[in-house]
Amino acid sequence: MAPGVVAQRQPNFAGTRVDMLDAARSIGTQIAAQTKGFLPFDAVGHDAKQLRLDYERLRITWELTRDIGLERELDPLLDKILMALFKFTRADRGVILLRANDGTLHPRAARRRDGSDAPIPISSTILNHVIKERAGVLTHDASMDFAASKGKSMILNRISSAMVVPLLHENEKEVLGVLWLDSESVAQFQPKDLEVITSVASQAAMFIENTILAKKVEAEIVLRDRFARLVAPNVAEQMMSGKLEVKKGGQLIQELTVFNSDIRGFTAMSEGTTAEVIVEMLNEYFELMVETLFKYEGTLDKFMGDGILAFWGAPVIHPDDPVRCVQCAIDQMEVLGRFNRQRVSDGKPPLAVGVGIHTGPGVVGYVGSSKALSYTVIGDTANTSSRLCASALAGQIVVSEATVAQLGGRFELEEIEARSLKGKERPMRRFNVVREKASAVAKVG
Repeated sequence: MAPGVVAQRQPNFAGTRVDMLDAARSIGTQIAAQTKGFLPFDAVGHDAKQLRLDYERLRITWELTRDIGLERELDPLLDKILMALFKFTRADRGVILLRANDGTLHPRAARRRDGSDAPIPISSTILNHVIKERAGVLTHDASMDFAASKGKSMILNRISSAMVVPLLHENEKEVLGVLWLDSESVAQFQPKDLEVITSVASQAAMFIENTILAKKVEAEIVLRDRFARLVAPNVAEQMMSGKLEVKKGGQLIQELTVFNSDIRGFTAMSEGTTAEVIVEMLNEYFELMVETLFKYEGTLDKFMGDGILAFWGAPVIHPDDPVRCVQCAIDQMEVLGRFNRQRVSDGKPPLAVGVGIHTGPGVVGYVGSSKALSYTVIGDTANTSSRLCASALAGQIVVSEATVAQLGGRFELEEIEARSLKGKERPMRRFNVVREKASAVAKVG
């Protein structure tokens, strides 16, 4: 957080704001509290009051350490930490700041002994010092520590004594955050307070680090699952390992082969059939079609009712992507035939499917909201594929002239009547794929 900036109200700590003081200051005298505050029993055994206070410090700290181990959510834990520290320190104000992805510190929990939600002033100079030195600071008189500026801001903001420790776990390279406690009175903190709070901060840092790692793992699992639904398993592994980059935002691909298919007469078939039966049938059908799609390393874009949109050419590129797409369509028709034979034997009607394929440029990328993104293809190539699919008869695999030019004579084709497609000035040449030529040698894999 930049010096002089007031943090926006944060709902997770009752609207408390945190004011960062000017950074143009230098720390004067400060107590690093490197000496041990907890002396041997023989040295303090005669002082029952001191023993009672030390016992309470350690008891509360132990309970807090236990809570840290049991807690699963970060923000409630941060609130518990401040609440516990207020029980055995004389702090008037407390703030826990965590480092954001951009490296700046932002308040995640705050507490005032008076219960108000007034802004809490923080010295960016002390904050920067703690982060740089990776060590806690205990100041008995802040105005003296800021003698270079005559302590005016400290006096105005009523910061007299402060205790600040980094959230740092073992050999971490980066400080995860800072725990800040201060008081309006001088000499309110003891070296043993700093010892205890430093230990608590280390435990909290371990929790924060584990939470961050857990969220990363969770995000990777979600991402892996999302990729696994879009592409073949081996391609998903390449994407997750970083061997295959999937860029955020749209990317223009000069040559994509886009596949569209849908079930003919699906609406009529659905009439008089329960939703459960329709969904079960579609799931069985899609399972077989997608398995074949992944066999040829195509990318599944989406299911559209009873239709499938897929493409070849992104995120993985093969020199024979158009061939793979057409071969996939042929194999799907064969798989559909076996599926239909089983349906007929079960007394169910067979499915009739038409396919449209077109090759050309298109934009591929993540489209949607921040909470729901879809890796999809956009552009005229996708639209043309959809319209070719709409023009196909049951059992036909209709491909464009642009796709035929990329097939290298591998398949037996028959030209069918040119059709005027929406958005096209002239009738478009269309070809029906009959079969793979007997002389063709499969090169997919």
